Amino acid sequence: MFNDLFLIKKNHKQENKMRAECTDNKTFQLIDNGHLLGKLTYKSIFSYDAEINLANSECYELKSAGFFGTKIIISKNETEIANLQMNWKGQMVFTFQDGQEFVFKAKGVFHNSYVIEDKAEEKLIQVDPKFNWGKFHYNYEISYSKKPENTLFILIGIYASNYYLSAMSGQL
Repeated sequence: MFNDLFLIKKNHKQENKMRAECTDNKTFQLIDNGHLLGKLTYKSIFSYDAEINLANSECYELKSAGFFGTKIIISKNETEIANLQMNWKGQMVFTFQDGQEFVFKAKGVFHNSYVIEDKAEEKLIQVDPKFNWGKFHYNYEISYSKKPENTLFILIGIYASNYYLSAMSGQL
């Protein structure tokens, strides 16, 4: 009788994980099962301009735009493929040129984890920042039930996490 009271139902969806590791305060490497999938590299530690390099040699540029730099343009070979913009709810909206939209939002009481959802509010990935006090930077654990096909999407999520953490700490 008492055993039934303490049974905890678990979510039967399998959670898979990968990680993004900060290597030099400007570079984050996306690693899955020991394989490097791509890198996010900031131009400097004081800039939000960055570059994403995927394992297949594709290169994307992220540049701030707008009057206060609140819009981020993602381009490949000088052609805009997507943009990121903070909305009034404190969420980041990813809009791709093909019309797809995704929302990056904070979760938890202390907003200590982030999710990226599609328009139907289905969670695609969850990003959990892990602060390394010894090196004074964040590493990230990325969990998903269905692995995203596009590595660029995950690295944009890491960029959005860094942007959000900076915005909430008053560094923007």
